[in-house]
Amino acid sequence: MSDTIGVIGATRGTGLEVMRQLIASGRPAVAVARNLEKARGLFGDKATLVYGDVTRPETLAEAIDPAWAGLVFTVDISGGIGGRGMFAGRESIRAVMYGGLVNAVEAAKKRGFTGRVVLLSTIGLSIDSTSMKILNWIKSGLRDHSLDKGEYLKRSGVEWTIVRAGILNNKAPGEHTLLVTGEDLPLQMRYQIGRADLARLMLASVTHPAVRNREFSAFWGEAGHDSDEQLAAKLATAFGA
Repeated sequence: MSDTIGVIGATRGTGLEVMRQLIASGRPAVAVARNLEKARGLFGDKATLVYGDVTRPETLAEAIDPAWAGLVFTVDISGGIGGRGMFAGRESIRAVMYGGLVNAVEAAKKRGFTGRVVLLSTIGLSIDSTSMKILNWIKSGLRDHSLDKGEYLKRSGVEWTIVRAGILNNKAPGEHTLLVTGEDLPLQMRYQIGRADLARLMLASVTHPAVRNREFSAFWGEAGHDSDEQLAAKLATAFGA
C-alpha cells in the first residue's frame, strides 16, 4: 500500500481543503475530478489529476488505484454547479449524493482497494430539528440520501470512517480546538466547524486505528489549537482506545 490519498470532490469545499493540506504537507495526492481543466487551474503539477465522474461508474474504475492508503469522499450538491445544484429533483440529487458514493466504493472494491474510505456527512441526521427540515427541503431528500449512503458504506465490506461535520464555514483554521463525539448532535449554529479544520480531521481519520469502522461528529471547541498529537489523542479517547 502506498502513502497516496485519493480525493473525490477535490475541486471545491472540504475536498479542496483536503487537497490543499495534502499538497502543503508533501504527501502524494490524487484529485479525481469531473472537470480536469478546473483541477489543473487549482493544483497545477502539484498533484496527480485523473478524470472521474461519480455518476459514471466506468470512469471511477479507471481512476481509482487499489494501492491508495485512503479515499476521501466529499461530494455534495452545490448551488447550480454543473447542473447538480440545489432545488434539483429528488432523484437527481440522490444519483449524486447516494449513487455517487455507491459507484465509487463498488469501483474501489472491483479494483482490489484495501485502504480506508473516509466519508463526509453532517450532524443532525438522526435528530429532528427546524434546520434539518429546511436543509432537507432545499436539497430534496438530503436526510434520507445521507442516512442511506452511511448505511451502505457500513455494509460495503471496505474499511470506513464517517465524519459528521457541524455547520460548515470558511473561517481561518487553527483558531479553535476540535471536539469529537460518537453521538449525533442537532444541526444548530452552536455546533460549527471550519472546512480547513474539518479537512485536517478527515485526513487524520484515514489511518487512525481508533476510528476504523466508526462514525463521529466533529465541531469547534474553545479558542485554541490542537497539535497533531492532541488531535490523535482526542480521536482515541472518543472511542475508548
